[in-house]
Order: sequence, then C-alpha cells, then structure tokens
Amino acid sequence: MQVEVVEFGRVAARWDLVEAFLSHRREVFVDRLGWDLTLSEGYEYDQYDVVSVAIYVIAHDGGRILGGARLLRCNSSIGNGRTVYSYMIRDAWRGVIGIPKTVCWEPPTTSPNSWELTRLLTLDPSPRIVRGILHAVNDFLRSRHAKECLFLGPPSFMRMARMFGYAPSAMGDLVENKDGRFIAFSCPVIDRRPHGAPQTGHTHRECLAIV
Repeated sequence: MQVEVVEFGRVAARWDLVEAFLSHRREVFVDRLGWDLTLSEGYEYDQYDVVSVAIYVIAHDGGRILGGARLLRCNSSIGNGRTVYSYMIRDAWRGVIGIPKTVCWEPPTTSPNSWELTRLLTLDPSPRIVRGILHAVNDFLRSRHAKECLFLGPPSFMRMARMFGYAPSAMGDLVENKDGRFIAFSCPVIDRRPHGAPQTGHTHRECLAIV
C-alpha cells in the first residue's frame, strides 16, 4: 500500500487518484450512507473541494483506491459571494452548514499552523489504511511546520486516532444531524521519527510503505 499527498500545482501531481477518490466518495457517502450531497459527473464534491485550496491524502495499491481524506488549512477563504467559506468545523460553528454549532465550544482557530481533515473514507475495513493515512497526514503537516490537525468524524474515528498513538482532544459536543453523529477533535502534530534520527526533506508526492 502507498499513501500519496496530492497538491495542486506540484509537478506530476496524481489527479487521476483525486478523481478516483471523489468517485469513491460518492459510492460511500451517497450510495451507501444516503447522504444528500452534491454530485457531478459521478463525483461527490462540495464547496471545500477547490483545487487551489484542498490537498488530498490518498491510499492506494497500484492506483486502486483504498481510502483517502481531504486537508484544508484553517486560514482558508473560499468564495467571494454572500457566504465566504473557511473550513467545515468553523463553518458549522458559524452556522453556515448543516452541522450543529455546538460541535465546537470556542471560536475555531484561523491559524495557518492549524489544518482540518475531513471526508476520510476507507474501502477496506482494515485499520491499517486509516493508520497509514493519519501517519501520512501527520508527517506532511510536520513538514509544513503545522502545530495541530483538527478532525470531524464519528466518535470511532477519535478512538482510532488515540489507538494509533495520537492525543485527541474534543473541541465540542457530540452532535447529530440526518447523516449521523459527529465529533470535532484536535491532535497535536507529532514527531514520529525514531529518537536521534536526522531531519529529512519532505516530497509532496511522498509514498509511504505501510506494513
């Protein structure tokens, strides 16, 4: 299994993986779970899937999608109409998307050192895929000198983050809407290198071998 970070504007960015990931988002969130989400040409995408803003972390086996997630920096500004979007947790707290405001107790950060991960999915029930995605996200954010990653997902996701060595902290209430139950939580970015290992450069199309 490989996990790739795909970012717009980088040389040889694997947008074929992003297209396949968006297709699988439709399969999981719309076809299986029945969420009422935006569809176009077989893809599921929303206002946060802006190529100049969103970054995708995708697990695959020779191009066959196993899972993935979307990253947004928390100082993002999306759109120029009546509603300017930021990121999902903050926009829920602002009352501009259909998730209860109490998902966050305090005004969510707009720091460029904080990022948000959403739309996590796996097509295989094995926890190793989630672990691989979270490790790739952590290492990418560490290369960007980020301090924390915010997450929005079901309670089981928070438990898995703790199981994989992270230190999640709830940001608000466990909330519910027609699509399910969600909790927002934050995790500090950690140094996963073995003690004494030298600093290495990060490649934006990094492939990680997950055993």
